[in-house]
Amino acid sequence: MALTPRLVLGSSSALTPTDRVGRYPKHTFATFSKPFSITPIGIAPVLAGETLRSIFMESRVVTDPIKNAIGGWKKDYFFFYVPATILFEMGDQFRNMFVDLDDQVPMGQQPGALVQPLANDDKQYYTAKGGMPYLQRALWAIVDSYFRDEGEYQNNRPYINGYPVAQIREATWLDSLADKDLVPDQAALDAASDTGDFERLLSAFETLRSLGLANISWDEYLASFGIATPSTEEAKKPQIIAHFNDFQYPSNTVNPVDGAPSSAVSWVFREGENKKRKFFKEPGFVVAITLARPKLFFNGLAGSMASHLDRAWDWLPELLLHTPSSSLKKFEPGTGPLGDRVTDTDGYFADMRDLFVHGDQFQNRTAFDPNVTGELSAFHSGINLPGADLNWKYPTEAMTNNMFKNPAGSAGIYDDGYFSMSIQGKQRDTTPNTNALLV
Repeated sequence: MALTPRLVLGSSSALTPTDRVGRYPKHTFATFSKPFSITPIGIAPVLAGETLRSIFMESRVVTDPIKNAIGGWKKDYFFFYVPATILFEMGDQFRNMFVDLDDQVPMGQQPGALVQPLANDDKQYYTAKGGMPYLQRALWAIVDSYFRDEGEYQNNRPYINGYPVAQIREATWLDSLADKDLVPDQAALDAASDTGDFERLLSAFETLRSLGLANISWDEYLASFGIATPSTEEAKKPQIIAHFNDFQYPSNTVNPVDGAPSSAVSWVFREGENKKRKFFKEPGFVVAITLARPKLFFNGLAGSMASHLDRAWDWLPELLLHTPSSSLKKFEPGTGPLGDRVTDTDGYFADMRDLFVHGDQFQNRTAFDPNVTGELSAFHSGINLPGADLNWKYPTEAMTNNMFKNPAGSAGIYDDGYFSMSIQGKQRDTTPNTNALLV
């Protein structure tokens, strides 16, 4: 009696259209990055109606030999859900793909398409020619939403290793630093010396908001009138679904070739998140990024801000608590924590309130250099910010290269790992599985 071979797919019981099953994609990554560069490590498509139940990742990270043998480094991994319809200039193209399912014209070839398939391979975003730049546009959306201040965008700051750059610190008193020429109603501010001038200060401060301390969104503006607006933030920007980080100090090693000592930083991550389930309302991507930030000091600061608490207003008296502009302090050229600036000798303003809220730095290893050359020593990670434009937030690639013993362009950070997800939906494997041992 002949036996007819039979192929069995999935379980013995058929799935109904309403059944939800699990899928468990695993994405491996091997990446090279620079300090402060916001580097993608993977992109995973998700479907409308699916639910992310858990996410898990493992990685091993090492740096090239670094100059500062004792300064710590922080390593972050972020996972975002990015709806495809919010990708820069690609939203309508993506929607149009689903308008007529019989018309399967690739989205980059649709009439009026703003974004075309890549003409060449893109190593930075691991996209082959002919592919759509989903990962690049998703990273732009993430950076604009989470790594830039109000009014800033991913493309108006320097890039490092071909990727957008992150800020040096999350917050500092330097946040409110502003050149005197950028402050409105200069005469009123210069003349302010007693409580009778508060109205002029407050008016100037609130009218033009030159220091960025009172920027508000349109929704916040309406809310100030008691008008509640529908919450549409989820539809406007990427949503963070997991974040893992660790702070490590360098470890000392010896080169087995010549016996020379060196220091490097290394991490081992084994992290998971299963407490927050995420329902995907529309098709899109889970995008994973990584970021390493060494602890840095500013060689461009001549001293601490605390020594300039020399007015009652600087000490934030209680009666002025509701007058934010009262804590603004003007420093004449060549004075204050910026010292004898040689690139721009203008006076400047700072908000003393930020000293109390965010803190300050202290170091006695490197003498103040008005030329802010920014050379790093073996025991001091100093960089040449702030400069003439009073920008302290974003380093350049040359600065990050100078953190390594060999400042060549190849010096950086190496990641090797994977992330896996448990997703509930309607997709199941229909490919015959010839491997009986699944581990």
